[in-house]
Amino acid sequence: MKSLKNLNFEKIQNVGIRVDFNVPTDKNFRITDKTRLDRSRETIDFIKNKQCNIFLISHFGRPKENFDKKYSFSKLIDQFEDILELKLNFISYDSFLDRGLNEIGVDKPTISLLENIRFFEGEIKNDLNFSKSITDKLDLYVNEAFSASHRFHSSVNQMAKNILSAPGFNFEREILAIDNIKKSPKKKLAIIGGSKVSTKINTLLSLTSSCSDIFIGGSMANNFFKYNSINVSNSLIEEGTESMIEMIYSSAKSTNCKIHLPTDVLLDSNENILVNELSKKSDFKILDISDSSHTILEKLIVNSDIVLWNGPMGMIEDNKFSNGSINLAHLLAKTKADVVIGGGDTILAINMAGEKFENFFFVSTAGGAFLEALENKELPGIEALKTDL
Repeated sequence: MKSLKNLNFEKIQNVGIRVDFNVPTDKNFRITDKTRLDRSRETIDFIKNKQCNIFLISHFGRPKENFDKKYSFSKLIDQFEDILELKLNFISYDSFLDRGLNEIGVDKPTISLLENIRFFEGEIKNDLNFSKSITDKLDLYVNEAFSASHRFHSSVNQMAKNILSAPGFNFEREILAIDNIKKSPKKKLAIIGGSKVSTKINTLLSLTSSCSDIFIGGSMANNFFKYNSINVSNSLIEEGTESMIEMIYSSAKSTNCKIHLPTDVLLDSNENILVNELSKKSDFKILDISDSSHTILEKLIVNSDIVLWNGPMGMIEDNKFSNGSINLAHLLAKTKADVVIGGGDTILAINMAGEKFENFFFVSTAGGAFLEALENKELPGIEALKTDL
């Protein structure tokens, strides 16, 4: 895999960058979190300083394969320009269909943003001809969207195979952070939250091989409680997870990895209660972890060299049940361990806690791709960048 810093730019004039501008917005299309935009800035600025024409490519939402005003970048481009402090030439859907990428700066380098790539049929089909309609106009293709790199889409996979390609700087850091978790001999702790066991079982199985300890929180822990014959009443659970949990415990036993569960929880009634006293209760929902669970986490973190955190510890969207996640964010921000944050609602917890990303070893924006990479899967986006041209 080539590195941007080692490329000779003498004959490189036109550069495509697959960025992740799939930003969260409110009902008025105001961007509510600019993290992904900020993460693209270093790579864009690096290419810009090489006096190259830049073509930014991204998806936004999950539109069907044709134009949908709801998912158009035309609603967001002014905010992109303000946040990135760049002037962007917008290539509309109709313009691309009529003229392709012929809007190349002649007198001076330009930075263009192509309309939502998922409007085009060839994107999701990973179509060679569609990919070449873009890369035939380019000298270099850069993937700076690790978050999409688990997709067999044209802008993720095929385009990078067509021409000289390299990962963006943040993409490289994502890979290094994941390798650090999987391969480092240092003592590692994984803190995994969220709701579904089924979406994270392969990640958990992989982590039992690389981590000394795994703490399971969030609604996911309810499934483990139930497996261990602990009353969870009306709490959110995922049906049919018993065999998955059995596999996780079996794998952990074979690798001497310890599985930890919360020892106390916060109920929908706002009552703190020890887990071993839940048998005395009825008609309740578990919605967060509480004080003694936080103490266990603190001890585990102190005894670890590397910590991975993915997924909230409770129903973070409700402020009454977000303290478990917020307190964990504070705890991890001040530890001496290398902390890797695994994207998604975990980033929301950090922002709610008011902690800066600089307080952590690495904060991923990738979500699903990050978890799949932990499973030792060969992601299509990474595979394509290994093509030797």
